[in-house]
This record gives sequence, C-alpha cells and structure tokens, in this order.
Amino acid sequence: MADDNRCFFVGLEAEIESILLDYVKIPSITATADENQACDFFTSFVSDIDYFKEHPNLYGTYAIKDDYHARKVSWAMLRGSGRGTVVLIHHNDVVSIEDYKLLKDISFSPSELEKKLFEFSADLSDEAAADLESGLYLWGHGVCDMKGGGAIQLALLKRYSLIAENLHGNIIVLGLPDEETMSAGMRSAVCLLEELKEQYGLQYSLMVNSEPHQRKEADRGIISTGSVGKIMPFVYVRGTMSHAGKSFEGFNPLGLLSEIVCESEMNTDFCDVYDKEAVPPPTWLFLHDNKKQYDVSMPLSAFGYFSLLTFVKQPSEVLRQLNTICKKSFEKVIQKLNNSYSIHCNSVQHDAHRLPWNVKVITYKQLLEKAETDSSINFVKQYQEKLYSLKKCINDGVSIGEAVFSLIDWIFEYIKDPLPTVVLGLIPPYYPHVSNMLYKTHNTEMNIGREVMDFAMREWSQHYDLENYYTGISDLSFSCISDIGIEENTLSENMPFLDLVYNIPFKEIEHISMPCINLGPWGKDFHKMTERVLKEDLFIRTPKIISFAIDKVLDTKVQ
Repeated sequence: MADDNRCFFVGLEAEIESILLDYVKIPSITATADENQACDFFTSFVSDIDYFKEHPNLYGTYAIKDDYHARKVSWAMLRGSGRGTVVLIHHNDVVSIEDYKLLKDISFSPSELEKKLFEFSADLSDEAAADLESGLYLWGHGVCDMKGGGAIQLALLKRYSLIAENLHGNIIVLGLPDEETMSAGMRSAVCLLEELKEQYGLQYSLMVNSEPHQRKEADRGIISTGSVGKIMPFVYVRGTMSHAGKSFEGFNPLGLLSEIVCESEMNTDFCDVYDKEAVPPPTWLFLHDNKKQYDVSMPLSAFGYFSLLTFVKQPSEVLRQLNTICKKSFEKVIQKLNNSYSIHCNSVQHDAHRLPWNVKVITYKQLLEKAETDSSINFVKQYQEKLYSLKKCINDGVSIGEAVFSLIDWIFEYIKDPLPTVVLGLIPPYYPHVSNMLYKTHNTEMNIGREVMDFAMREWSQHYDLENYYTGISDLSFSCISDIGIEENTLSENMPFLDLVYNIPFKEIEHISMPCINLGPWGKDFHKMTERVLKEDLFIRTPKIISFAIDKVLDTKVQ
C-alpha cells in the first residue's frame, strides 16, 4: 500500500484533463434527451476500469421514474472493509448555449474556443480578457459548471479502485442529470442510495459535491458545509372583467398583481441572515395574464411567481409573509380605485358610491376546499382528470408555471363567489435548505470543513473560507432534511402537481441523511460565454482536497 500511496497522484492531472475534454464534448443540454449521452459516457468510463470488470454489479444506471426523456442516474461504488460510506456527486447537464452567439459551434471544444476568444478579446470584460491572456484558465461550456468537478471525481474513482481492498469503508460516485432544471436526477438518486444502503449495509458518512465556487477575493477559496434552499411562491389574482371604457365596473387583476410585485420585489424582509451570511432578496421570474389576444376588455386573471432563497425559513413562514403583503396591497389598490372613482364622479357631477371590492386572500388549499363545497358535481374526480391532462401538456413542453395558471383558471369555473380574489401557493421546484449545523453526533464530518482548510494551508499556503451554505443552489439540498412533517404538509397542500410531475422523497431523504460539503474548483462566469475554471484548482488542488476529505472520513492514507 505504501508504494500505491506514493504514486496515487502521479499523472492525475493529465487524466483529469483527458476525462474532462471528453465529458465536455457531450452537448448534454438540460431537459433534453442529450443528457443520456453523459450517462453513457459515465458508464462507459467506469466499465473500462479493471475493478468494475471484476465487479460488474457495483456500477450501473438508475432510471428516473416516468421521465419524459428516459434519463438515468449513473453510479459506481467501491467496496471496502467497513460500513462507512462517502458519496461523491456531480451533475452532468449544462444550460443552453445561447450566450455563445457566433461561437455556439465550438462552445464544447475548449481548445478551439480559447483560440477563437482571442479574436473577440476586445468584446470581453477586462477581467475575462486578462484571464484569457494569462493562460491559467480552461475555457468552455461546462468545464466549470460542472463537468470539471465530475472529471475530478471519475479520475479519483479510478485511482481509489487500485487500492479498494485497503479502504476502511466505501466510495460511491453519482453522475446526475437535470440539476439545472428540477434536480430530477438527485431526487431519484436518493432512492438509489436508500436501496444501496439496505442491500450492502452502508452507513452514509458524508456527501461531497464538487460544484465550482466563486471567490469574493482572488486569494481565498470557499468551502461550503451546506446548501441554500429555494422556494417559488406564486400569486394568482382573479379580477372582474369589464370593457376598458367602463373600467370602474371591473377590477383589473394586473393593477393588484403589479402592486404585489412592487411590494415584494427585492424586499429584504424576506431575507434570511445567518452568521454574516445572507441570501439575496426575492425576484420575480414570471408574470402573465390570461388574455390570448387583444380585445377591449381588461383581463380576468393574472399570475406570477418569484424565487426566494432560504437558510432557515420554511414555506409556511414565507406564505404568511406574502399573505400580509397581498392584503396590504389589496387594501391599497381598493383605496386607490375608490379615490379615483370619487374624483371622476366629481368631475362629471355624479354622486360617488363605494366600489364593491373587498380584500380576499386565500391559499391554494382553501381554493380547492371552496371549489369542492361550491360544486354540485364530483369536483375531486374532475380535478384529478384535469391534473393528468395538464401533466401531458407539461411533458409536451408547457411550463409548470403556465400549467398552474391554467389549472387555477379552471378551478374558478367551479367557484360561486365571483368577487376579486388573490390565491397564494407554491410551484416546483422546491429545494430544502441544508447545513451540517443540523448534526450533533458526526464529529469527524462536522469538522471536515476546518480540517480541509488546515490541509490546504499546510499544502499550498492557500486560504479557504468556510461558509454554512452554498448559495448557488445545488443537489446537496437533498442530502438531508429537517422538520419533515411541516415541510411535507405545507407543500402537499399548496403545491399543485406535487407527486405528479415533481416529487420530493421525504422518507428516503430521512433514511439516507448525512452531513455534506461542497469542494469544487474556482471558476468564473458560470452559464456564460466566458465560463472558465482555474487549471491549478481543477487539476491539482481540488483533487487532493477531495481525496483528503475521503481519507479523513474513511481513515485511509493516500496523502
């Protein structure tokens, strides 16, 4: 083993680069069938490793249930002498290449792209141009986010396969699709991990993700021992239709929704703050009314949703905050309408009366209860049929937001009370926030962040800062979960299509729960034409750091 240890990292740099260039070459755009090519690459690579030729039962694919692209999770496991298990995860999907403009055709070819970028250097930011000139970075779509991390993990898998019999535990590597969209890969991988745990008697010790980190200071890396949560509240406004020339006879939902947007957009009251870390304020991602074409009537309904990141806030708390804003906005709009109506009446010498509008804000759960009460038919049966009809539409390309909007419009057909109403709820995806602060008994894993910091300082005099949450949103959100009953209850009541087109395996997450850490290379401009990753971080530092973490948890000596 001593000889193996001495040569463990020899030639690893070239191997990571070779794997990465082949991995990046695959145009695995998220939410497309091309993601399957990345899965094929993973399994093909693993199948060529001698260890897995001898143990073909220890790698394979795991199908995502009812996936319209038939995507799969790719996995491989090294079996050692104990139950302790480190799980390495990376996603192998990438976002679209629209930002590459005229360079789309070479966006997946790092060497060609780098040469071509010199011709466009005048159009680059000063920082990007300087990085290009330095030669210290590797450029290309996905090199950073996050096939770089995937290449590191696959290279380490191959190296550890040479000393598998000396492992005091097990190593699992997962290649995950769909992270950039709905994390369907990771949510399915949770079920795979539970099955592997039961089959092999595993005890999960640590989950390591290798998402790239963005530095605040060039000389200080970042290690994350948790991952930010994400909630997407929606607001549906039902108005009262009227001719635009008779505007006081109607209630325009756009006016109220606009007021709600103004009150909530970038509202720091929603922001979680923890230990000098803070999430950004919410921002709206979608706004729409129900009109399909122009006519001279105001719309009947309008809909929108926003994105909110969380450290500690639960969905129920966010909905309560939003409820307060909606009620205040509703009151403000009604007052404005009455004032406007009074001024208008005075100008034409008519008597003004109070307009018939009152504040009404309800949850999606309350809307369903109202529809069931008001309907003379079997609403529940009709509702289920409508859900399945819209599921097919989603599979055919309709966005979940549009489907939820259409669904609520349909539900209102069964509501007897036609008065203006605001409906609040949640749309997928939902990411739970996670942090190693949840764990009190995993001493080694709890301290692994600081251990890694000390190692990097000893090895390269490289500073790393420790943060409680990775703020870029990641698959680590499904490594563990807290307050399961509260989360599950709020989501099941107020998130349309939960368990139909989007599910969270709460029980399985509870069964596999483990501490987590993000250890990835330094990269810049994720999702952009100038996406790049620091070569030294990619090829040298990050592989050794991940290996150190594995060795520390499994008590294996390769450093």
